[in-house]
Amino acid sequence: MRHLISDAAHQLRTPVAAIRVQAEAMQDQPDDALRDRALARLLTRTRSLGSLLDQLLSRALVSHRSESAPRAPLDLREVALEVVERGDHELLAPDAELRLEIGEEAVMVRADAFSVGEAAKNLLVNALKHGTPPIAIGAERRGTEAALWVTDAGPGPAPEIAARLGQRFERSAASREDSAGLGLAIVASVAAAFGGRVALEYPEGGFRIALLLPAAPQEDAPE
Repeated sequence: MRHLISDAAHQLRTPVAAIRVQAEAMQDQPDDALRDRALARLLTRTRSLGSLLDQLLSRALVSHRSESAPRAPLDLREVALEVVERGDHELLAPDAELRLEIGEEAVMVRADAFSVGEAAKNLLVNALKHGTPPIAIGAERRGTEAALWVTDAGPGPAPEIAARLGQRFERSAASREDSAGLGLAIVASVAAAFGGRVALEYPEGGFRIALLLPAAPQEDAPE
């Protein structure tokens, strides 16, 4: 609750004030063309505010559930599949090419499905907003760790910027106006809650962010 109040106070005052100013200006604007442009800006700001509220609430829920929700066997392949099938990416970036890359072997962890799902959603949104298509989401076993990752074809942030990503309200220089810097902070919170980590990787021809959690025994996989 303290985090939510602090985040809301930090992030909501400026956009709410801007929306009020733009709405008041529209009331007295006789020029139809100028009023239409002001309306378009107002709609953009309200959409950005809606996205910000979603992230604030998501972070608060993840923080709460990391302390209270039971750890249960979870296949990261199913998390990746659910994010793709949900289709939110089609609204955010209708023309973006998205691939699902999962194998036949279960990628098991013990975690809270909701929290890991929120992390996966934020990884994908981050790539859609800031990355370069094609974009892929997948899951794989890496020795003692299980990875849920998103890759794009862009260069990714510079290493000195990447080192700070995941902190609250930390944004790269290329971040859009509607980015609050909370998406990767949610991913980092999920990693910390379940004994994992976030890895920023630079494979040939792209950039990848991976949520790495301790792998659970394959015996946890459903029959």
